[in-house]
Amino acid sequence: MVNISYNIDYDKWTKEYPLYKKYISQTVLASLNLAKKKTGENLAIGFLLTSNKNIKKLNQKYRKKNKPTNVLSFPMMNIYEGTNFLGDIALALETLIIESEKVKVPKYDYLCKMTAHGMLHLLGYDHETDKQFRQMSRLESQIFLKIKNQ
Repeated sequence: MVNISYNIDYDKWTKEYPLYKKYISQTVLASLNLAKKKTGENLAIGFLLTSNKNIKKLNQKYRKKNKPTNVLSFPMMNIYEGTNFLGDIALALETLIIESEKVKVPKYDYLCKMTAHGMLHLLGYDHETDKQFRQMSRLESQIFLKIKNQ
């Protein structure tokens, strides 16, 4: 079982992405299926749907980067009372919309791409080297194709 919780601290999320639960949930499940990491059976993942202002604060505090970003992942991998808490993912509304328009990708498709990116980080993937970048990009593409074919 996968338990996905949502914390929305920016009310424009429900206006801009009224179907966010559907797309994020599909992406989480596809990511878990394709990444093939041993995570256990009872999983919990938290999402913070926030603004550029708030994600900028998080980015400064945890990454020492004083600017907004599209997605931040906070891996936990803690097991408590039989549930494996993979971690939390923060997504910034304005950055997602701006970037999706810039790359000419529909906004829900871009939400899925950034959710997959965040999920892969929770599962231990990174993109510090060229090899890691290629691996993560390949997995993101596979996850997206799986979602599009549902």
